[in-house]
Amino acid sequence: MHLSIIEVLFFAFASVLGIIIGTTIGIYKRFTHKTISKTMAFAAGLLIAAATIELAVDAAEKVNQFYFGIFSLMIGAIGFSFGNALLSNKGAKDRKRCGECVAQPSEKDIPGSGLAITLGTGMDAVPEAIVLGLTLFTHGVNTPLILAIALGNLPEAISGSVGMLAAGRAKKWVIKVWGGVTLGTILLTVLGFLFAGQLSENMVSNLQLFGAGALIAMVSETLIPEAFHGTPKYSGTIVTLGFALLLIIKILTRDS
Repeated sequence: MHLSIIEVLFFAFASVLGIIIGTTIGIYKRFTHKTISKTMAFAAGLLIAAATIELAVDAAEKVNQFYFGIFSLMIGAIGFSFGNALLSNKGAKDRKRCGECVAQPSEKDIPGSGLAITLGTGMDAVPEAIVLGLTLFTHGVNTPLILAIALGNLPEAISGSVGMLAAGRAKKWVIKVWGGVTLGTILLTVLGFLFAGQLSENMVSNLQLFGAGALIAMVSETLIPEAFHGTPKYSGTIVTLGFALLLIIKILTRDS
């Protein structure tokens, strides 16, 4: 079923609900690192499952040349890691940390870190937005992927917002950063949907693998450090729980 732009906008908005809710919670309610780390572990499991079950496996089966598909996966990961390394040197390394375990830098500590954090936070959302747009075009409504992105964004926004405030950032600044990410994510999702219509199925599959690689790198470099800092008990089990939840949703919705 081919979706209309209105429907694409609706599902794009659904995917960013976690950002909106998480930012609100992070600004007005403070959580301990112990609590945040567990939610980040759960989100990591969800997003890793989304990258593998919903993106990589399906796309790898459709690419014309399997090894080129793996190349696309690795380029996505390398591209994210390269961008993350550049921004980390400017002060964005700990943009998803809650501040209790590892403090985010203030503008006084590292001048220009606010811009780096803004760019880094936006970069984190790019893989999700693009692959969602592509998937909405090629497969229609993918409930597991949309839920994984929405639920994965929730603790990211909570932890990032708490850490930003702890570093002395103003509430208005935090709202503007996440508001910009929200709007940018919706726009990129729509562009991904429109762009997919101009590409071959093979190219779309390669782009999905590229997005999957970037998503796995993003989870590894921004969510997992917060989730496993101080080695909270059962973090690995919580990651697996998030993975299992998406697997269950996939099975329950595969015939819908």
